[in-house]
Amino acid sequence: MSDENCCCGGRCRPPLPPELTRRKFIRTVAAGTAGVAAANKLLRAQAATIQPAAPLTAPKLPKSWRYPLTPPRVYRGAHLEAVAMPIGGIGTGTVWLDGQGRLGVWQIFNNLSETRVPDSFFAARIKIGDKPAVLRVLQTVPEEPLAPVASLTYEGGYPIARLDFSDPALPVALRLEAFNPFIPTDTANSSIPCAIFRFTARNAGSTPVEISLIAACQNAVSSGGSAAIKGVKFSGYGRNRNRAVREPGMVALAMEKAVEPLPTCPVKVRARTGEVVPGPELFFFSELPALSPPVAETLARIANAGGVVVASGAQPSFFSNLAALRGNPEELKRQFTVFEDFEKPDYDGWTITGNAFGKAPSTGTHGSQQKVSGFAGKRLVNTFLPNDKPQGTLTSKPFRIEKRFIGFLIGGGKHKDETCVNLRVGGKVVRTALGKNREQLEPASWDVAEFNGKEAVIEIVDRHSGGWGHINVDQIVFSDIAPDAVLTLDSPIRAAANAIALPFSASNTARLSAEFRPALKDVAEPWSVTSYTRLQSFTDGEKGYRALVTAPNGDPLLITGPLGKSRIILALAKNLPWSWAAALFAAERGEPLKDGERLAPSSPGWGTMAIAALTDDAIATPRWTNRDEIVAGLKPADDSGESPAGETFNGALTAPLKLRAGEERTATFVLAWHFPNVERFHHEGNLYAHRWPDALAVTRHVAANANALWQRTRLYHETLYQSNLPEEFLDAMTSQSVIFRGPTCWWSEDGYFAGFEGCYGCCPLNCTHVWNYAQAHARLFPEVGRNLRVSNFITYLHPDGETSHREHTPHGAFADGHCAVIVAALREHQLSPDGKFLKQIWPGLKKAADWLIEKYDSDHDGVTSGQQWNTYDTAVSGANTFIGSQYLAALAAAEALALVMNDAEAASRWRTIREAGMKNQDAKLWNGEYYIQIPETPPGRDYNNGCASDQLLGQWWAHQIGLGYLYPPERVRQTMRSVMRHNFREKFAGFKQDPRRYVPDDEGGLLICAWPRNDRPKPFMLYSDEVWTGIEYSTAGLMVFEGLIEDARRVVKMARSRYDGRKRDGLNSGPGGNPFNELECGKFYARALSSWSLLIASQGLVLDGPAGVLGFKPRWQPENHRSFFTAPEGWGLFIQTRKGNEQHERIELRHGQLRLKEMVFEIPSTAKEPAAKVTAGDRAIIASLKRDGAEIRLVLAESAHVTEGQAVEVALRW
Repeated sequence: MSDENCCCGGRCRPPLPPELTRRKFIRTVAAGTAGVAAANKLLRAQAATIQPAAPLTAPKLPKSWRYPLTPPRVYRGAHLEAVAMPIGGIGTGTVWLDGQGRLGVWQIFNNLSETRVPDSFFAARIKIGDKPAVLRVLQTVPEEPLAPVASLTYEGGYPIARLDFSDPALPVALRLEAFNPFIPTDTANSSIPCAIFRFTARNAGSTPVEISLIAACQNAVSSGGSAAIKGVKFSGYGRNRNRAVREPGMVALAMEKAVEPLPTCPVKVRARTGEVVPGPELFFFSELPALSPPVAETLARIANAGGVVVASGAQPSFFSNLAALRGNPEELKRQFTVFEDFEKPDYDGWTITGNAFGKAPSTGTHGSQQKVSGFAGKRLVNTFLPNDKPQGTLTSKPFRIEKRFIGFLIGGGKHKDETCVNLRVGGKVVRTALGKNREQLEPASWDVAEFNGKEAVIEIVDRHSGGWGHINVDQIVFSDIAPDAVLTLDSPIRAAANAIALPFSASNTARLSAEFRPALKDVAEPWSVTSYTRLQSFTDGEKGYRALVTAPNGDPLLITGPLGKSRIILALAKNLPWSWAAALFAAERGEPLKDGERLAPSSPGWGTMAIAALTDDAIATPRWTNRDEIVAGLKPADDSGESPAGETFNGALTAPLKLRAGEERTATFVLAWHFPNVERFHHEGNLYAHRWPDALAVTRHVAANANALWQRTRLYHETLYQSNLPEEFLDAMTSQSVIFRGPTCWWSEDGYFAGFEGCYGCCPLNCTHVWNYAQAHARLFPEVGRNLRVSNFITYLHPDGETSHREHTPHGAFADGHCAVIVAALREHQLSPDGKFLKQIWPGLKKAADWLIEKYDSDHDGVTSGQQWNTYDTAVSGANTFIGSQYLAALAAAEALALVMNDAEAASRWRTIREAGMKNQDAKLWNGEYYIQIPETPPGRDYNNGCASDQLLGQWWAHQIGLGYLYPPERVRQTMRSVMRHNFREKFAGFKQDPRRYVPDDEGGLLICAWPRNDRPKPFMLYSDEVWTGIEYSTAGLMVFEGLIEDARRVVKMARSRYDGRKRDGLNSGPGGNPFNELECGKFYARALSSWSLLIASQGLVLDGPAGVLGFKPRWQPENHRSFFTAPEGWGLFIQTRKGNEQHERIELRHGQLRLKEMVFEIPSTAKEPAAKVTAGDRAIIASLKRDGAEIRLVLAESAHVTEGQAVEVALRW
């Protein structure tokens, strides 16, 4: 079954075989270049570059740096219904603050479910003099018996949500400012697993007021984000505990859960700071009832690679399995006939119908499929091609039944008559077998004695297109004895059985007459034993197996011995305490634990939470279970104790405030989480575990830096909103920058940053043709952009230079995505402080550029040809500017980077092709109004004479990174006018959005493609009749670059009007209307990160970090312009004014540092020869002036190092 819920209509191009993990893939690539050692070195180096979250100081900026604010969007009334802002760091998980003031969705447990943790809210108790106190829960829905506030307003200027609560009964004004630290260029401090809540109370009356602000939270450790929690009850709860922790400036509740009962899970060694210590694999089994396939896979893997296994509760059935599998494999093989093993490169001898089976047997896992295992050899039947949708049958040649049994391996879907293996005799189905909704193949067999001598065929069927709509089959054998034993000969079960050479003749359950508590050296906790597995004929020391602990009668209870290259400890009784297991792991792993190191179970549900009040006088209540206790008044305590099985405890912190008349005070609460154990697409853990060992450590970091984290986040927010850009531009930019800090993205502990296309799990992973459009993540946090390029050009690059358009298994390239990563590499270089990053990726990038040329432009005329797979999940054919413009942009970017790398030969070669393409594409494809496509034979899913909104996407890219025009400027502008005229609709009533609908009929937007002459081809480009905000923003960005400001504003206004907080049902991936969640194939869709290009276009940013170049050529209000900007190591505000024959530039650096060697601006083309005066801080800077038309370049005589709080000013006069 797929690990994703959707895949863009199910038309994603299939991956390339075979399935590989990222580690295996990087090793494969390295084997063709610098070898396995280089690959391992790269993985270690990437992990070593993970930076800790450094201590911060609050910014100290001149008071004069104040400018009018463009107001963030405010939601009230009916416009609060769909509002929900995720609050969390980059790749950390989030809680969603909704329009009712609730923490409505909790996704901190490595979960994607949209569930709420009960009994988690904020409340206020307010008292004036002798009057009765007023108690309100600070949300507009009740938490019975707590009454809600009457109303609220919600200012949604991400990353800060400001909620103002209103209620006639409240004698004070209450405001909540909720955020996660967001400090551009400071990735570590913007990746903290926490949410911070600042409550400010203002007493506008004339009488003193006493306020108790209450933060209530359930200890939800081990809930996994389940929707089955009822009050404090849930099956996974038990032994949950809340501890009060009081430290200077902070009172916290540490929310934990006892390790026991410990489930089956890996065990990691973690350092004091939290990161995993490399070493052999450690694994704990809570019980061994049988040698099942999952158990066998783990044992076989560790036996081969080295490690330690501790297994509790090894049952007689487990040892029976061992005994049964200890046979002579050659003798077994002689008793079976292999009918089909599917090891051939085709289906010779079989008849295929439909397209579910492909043309040849599979080599393993496909695309987003869960891992396929349990098959023999290298090939099998696997109809997940490329997902569950295709159907078909595979029928064998006829054969005569001559043996009693037919056996085979089977996995996949469990759908009667639809995903199955059938035996047909005389045309009728006489035997059938189904999968078990598991990807693992397991033995199955039929007794066919009654059909002896009859002719039969085997039919493999896939007639199901829903979940688990596929079938896995391998190793069909005939025999006169039950075939299960031979079917496991090459399996992990057999390997595991052979790895455990433990001597015994039989096993049974033995019971003790009284409880026995054996002892283990240096372990105080008792192990209670009442029954155990008795091994007969076990001799201590034989074959290296020793009894560590014995029963009163001398029977072994704890045995240690070899497991292949590893060690195994078998507890023959249940419920081995964790303290025992930990001691055994520590003793057997071969290296003692160093100071600060600890053994940590890696159960997915295990972790910690914490809430903290950042004040010394807060009251901690670690245990409450009924909200009546809040009404009555919470009682202080130090420890909740452990909760009963199936239950947890709620905790609360109360921050008291006393306000005089007219006084205002703030109380700050922190919610932190730490759930380090998760595996996604073969990547383990969360990056934040590399920085903090638990949630309490997270709160300590936040508490120690609370003022600085708030002040710098607020400074970013204020600086951004001091931009005087159109409100709708700022709204689109800020609201969608939540995407890479929301459920779309995660960051694994090995340093790998990963993004889906959208939630939840839709279309993995780092899809190049979707992230092609994304800009905000790399502009705000250049480290993230560089991380993605390392994946493109090193980790997942094919040896011949082809990129993988998805990066969870090897895939082929999509044409647009391949171009995109080359162009983005130039962006990432420009956002780097030096050339180290470019040197790292250059060999791969160069190969990728040459692969692109030979794949799509073998005649080097600069015009694309052939089938060009792209973001519309189909291939366009022949000459076109949709791919062609991106191809030209990629050539130009590669050329620019080659010059940096002093590779003149490559630069010249790519320049020649680019220049030919600029000429030939324009000549071939311009129709007088816009650019068209000339398809080839055979055609693809083409658009021919259609007017595609992103037909000049490469030009959009080129403008952002300073590559200039790829087509004649007047034709670019005319094209964008045509797109506006033909593709923009005020309403969609009467128009069918197909195949998916993202816009209600009474609202409008920008169509992906239109055919003004009504000559739409058949078939045509998929999704043409849809509306995607990511394309609306990129198209609007290009319009801004071309001076079509009002057209751009109409497009963006319309897009944002559809996300105004009112709920919209009936939309794909919906409901819609949440301002922070723009829909496409999934929620929080990554393409909408293109909205940041509106800023780049409006300010006309010119940037080259390694060269020390910074400049601006504003398209928006050049006479009066203010805009936020980012550079490689800092950010600030750019201001330009122009009046008469003077122009003034001001670059205020508000965070970090800036290294300047050259500055670029633009003056009116009619201006006479200008003169320039440059200052940085309080000192004059000598600079030479170069003019090229309207462009002015100021080359500094000496490099300027600008630090936080300094401004660079330029006065130009002509």
